Amino acid sequence: MSELTIPCAYQGGKYRIAKQIVNIISEYIKDDNTKFYDLCCGSGAVSIELVNQGFYPGNIIMVDKSPWGLFWEQIGDGTFSIDLFKTWIDSVPKDVSKIQEYIKELSKYPVYKTQTDISYIFLLLQASSFGSKSIWIKDDKWQNTSFRNYWLPTETSSRRSPVNPMMPMPNTLYQRVEELTMGMDGIKGYWKDCNDIFIEPNSVIYIDPPYDKTTKYGFEFDYMKFINEHKNNNIILLSEGKQIFENAYNFTDRRSKGGISGERKKVNEEWLNICA
Repeated sequence: MSELTIPCAYQGGKYRIAKQIVNIISEYIKDDNTKFYDLCCGSGAVSIELVNQGFYPGNIIMVDKSPWGLFWEQIGDGTFSIDLFKTWIDSVPKDVSKIQEYIKELSKYPVYKTQTDISYIFLLLQASSFGSKSIWIKDDKWQNTSFRNYWLPTETSSRRSPVNPMMPMPNTLYQRVEELTMGMDGIKGYWKDCNDIFIEPNSVIYIDPPYDKTTKYGFEFDYMKFINEHKNNNIILLSEGKQIFENAYNFTDRRSKGGISGERKKVNEEWLNICA
């Protein structure tokens, strides 16, 4: 099996810097019995990279209040049906020009009508999200439902490559998820508030909340309160858009390219803060 990777991107995910983060996290994992908590885990980039580097999945606890939490909960307890997901993948139009409209219509269904299919639908919506903005549920409705369209470069556009209506496209999404159902087998996932999780003492905790003064994902998490409650018995690492603790690493990505136009307007700072 090739290296595991995230199902799809979302704004705020740590896929690009997961290896750097895990290299530091590994310094604090003392033995094979150490529990690792991935709070606000999202697409799971950090936990996935830990597994890629040989960390035992059974010692990983992944928590998220968004539908990502449901996905990881089902991966962990074996209830995610790869066959049912394949049915949903096959329902996506083969004509790329028709995918956006299909996804738009899918997002309009009240969540309660598709209760048993939430995680499968969520993956399709998130992979189709414009700018990879986070999709979540509120009042039984899908939120932040602006989706990619198939786009071809013009003679005057800065970006020279086409933009697909899904990133990744359906077959690749299916392959990634199928590999995760096997490679991440044994993790413990929770679709709930991070404050509702029991934390074993002497654990390593990684928190990746929505950054201060950035677009929220539909949920609030007072991570400083959480840190103060758990810092005495655990190692806590916090991703934020600024330095908070004296011991911190700056992973700011200085790339000039990016975005739908091919030009990045500003650089978002990435800090890993250590409370140890």
